Amino acid sequence: MAYNSEGKESEWNEANFKSKRLHDIQELINYLRMDPLEKTEGKWNYVLIKLNIETLYGEGRSKYKQKEKVEMDGLKDFIHKTLKLMPPHLNNNPKQFNQKNYDMFMNLLYDFEMKIKDYNDDHGLTTKNKGTQGLFG
Repeated sequence: MAYNSEGKESEWNEANFKSKRLHDIQELINYLRMDPLEKTEGKWNYVLIKLNIETLYGEGRSKYKQKEKVEMDGLKDFIHKTLKLMPPHLNNNPKQFNQKNYDMFMNLLYDFEMKIKDYNDDHGLTTKNKGTQGLFG
């Protein structure tokens, strides 16, 4: 809490910043999805998509129920292990591409992202629905 010059208490509300962060993360994910097989700053875009989806999750995780956290942490871990054990590009070599691994990985990322969006929406972290309190409601 902060105090103004007259000693009155003001309230800090991070909702606008949270909303901006969520928007920026989603915008970056959408941009990277335009060409997931390209590289940005030496990393495959599909890896950057994964990292940004994890950031999207991290922004809302504190609002999730314990059961939802366990589910999403498990999915996050499964995706990480899948990328490690069955990468689309073997040894980070663009010539050693495995389409099946790529398709499976991108489908897992899509499912992870959609679940996060659903949970973030359920917990009021996205667009306000008519008759609800909206962000952090």
